[in-house]
Amino acid sequence: MNTLQISEFKTVEEEMAFWDNLDTAPFMEDDGAWFRFETPTKRAVRVAVLPELVAKLKHIAHLQGVSLETLVNVLLAERIQTMSKAI
Repeated sequence: MNTLQISEFKTVEEEMAFWDNLDTAPFMEDDGAWFRFETPTKRAVRVAVLPELVAKLKHIAHLQGVSLETLVNVLLAERIQTMSKAI
């Protein structure tokens, strides 16, 4: 396992670029245990979405700086909460 050497950064952008481009694999122990994790029993569900809606959703997600999945989950959660109040 290698030791990570981090030098001083002149700017925040320089530090961000360093961390964004760093491959941490050479610095991790190769005992196989580091990648094991428990997964929840819940499964994601795929839903067909019209292409024109996907394009608009991707654009909005990009503007908000979130993933498409996050945006769709937030929108659905908000809509379900609104609908639940009306029932």
